[in-house]
Amino acid sequence: MKSRTFNVPADSSVDFAELLEEYGLEGFITGRNDDNELLVRVEYDPQEDSEAILEIMEQLEDLDEEDEDDDDE
Repeated sequence: MKSRTFNVPADSSVDFAELLEEYGLEGFITGRNDDNELLVRVEYDPQEDSEAILEIMEQLEDLDEEDEDDDDE
């Protein structure tokens, strides 16, 4: 098993949880960073879940960009 820690904006936590559920993965909140983002550790099997992790990374970036766009308005 490998693990990856994601910085998840609080406003996107529900969307992120839905992504994990969609891919059948579990996340563990381990704390928060200086930007008040949740630190979520996701454990995965690199042979089975690598594509899912990449998809989650891309979608998290999209959620973060949407958050920044909302802040600019």
